[in-house]
Amino acid sequence: METIGDFPAGTSITAEFSRTPAVWVVRIVGDVDIDCIEPLHTALSEAARTRTAVLLDCSGTTFADSSFLNAALQAIRFVPVHLAGVSGMLASLLQITGTEKAFHLHPDVATGLRECARQEESRP
Repeated sequence: METIGDFPAGTSITAEFSRTPAVWVVRIVGDVDIDCIEPLHTALSEAARTRTAVLLDCSGTTFADSSFLNAALQAIRFVPVHLAGVSGMLASLLQITGTEKAFHLHPDVATGLRECARQEESRP
């Protein structure tokens, strides 16, 4: 996995391309806000450039604000975006804004990867 960017203590974003299924897995740990959103934009832009699905592993995310939500929603215009391990404040953010239906939600990364593989197989 490649760590992308510099972050405040306790926050990191790592990205890894999985070939089977073809998906970018982006692990987000800690708080994600406007001060550290640029690396997430970088990872999502790379996925959009390659037209590859994105699986955001949010199981380690302790806080996410509207900048996270905006970045993820922008990516949906170009690639499928899957969220795995959503809980706590992020789950509330998605529910309050009514955006949870915009994403493919999965309880964990393994389930998300299986669904990405299934979707990849059904593409023409």
